[in-house]
Amino acid sequence: MLIRKEGIPYIGVSTFFSYLISRTRLGYIGWVPALFTTYFFRDPERHIPDGDRLIISPADGKVLNISETNEERVGPCSKVSIFMSIFNVHVNRAMVDGEVVGKHYRPGEFHLAFVGKKTDANERMILYVENDAGIFRVDQVAGLVARRIVCWPEIGDRLYSGQRIGLIHFGSLLECYIPSGAVISVRKGDRVRAGQSLLGRY
Repeated sequence: MLIRKEGIPYIGVSTFFSYLISRTRLGYIGWVPALFTTYFFRDPERHIPDGDRLIISPADGKVLNISETNEERVGPCSKVSIFMSIFNVHVNRAMVDGEVVGKHYRPGEFHLAFVGKKTDANERMILYVENDAGIFRVDQVAGLVARRIVCWPEIGDRLYSGQRIGLIHFGSLLECYIPSGAVISVRKGDRVRAGQSLLGRY
């Protein structure tokens, strides 16, 4: 299984401290921090579903909320929030095929990622992807523990559904804005996997 290179500094530091702890009475238990940090930055291969006009989950985790809203660039849309615990894979993937037409970093606060509306003020990276169905928006949202957001695509890039687009370090939230007219197939409380589970169709 691939380990993300972004995790190497964290793995190095945790390994150093694990070594020191392992020299105490705790012994092998001291290696838990290093093992967990390595596990956190795992990046497994995923089998992307075949089919046209599919909306692929951009994150592993639990569907926290589904609501109807109106976003400035997307227009009337469904908002699907997915909470990622520290035990989920944190590599994020593209929801749909399309061109990146906007990318915006917004500084903010660090409320707990699973508390709902309070996260509106949280730090985030916003990515807009356009195709023939309209504009889709996905927000990588920092939480109380997550303080580092990585987003690789740039404006003008062409994305393919299920393609890796970034990651968030340690527990966080993804908010997906899907143009109205799409059929959402998940419900609040569902568990989803990035690049594998369907959020719906457009």
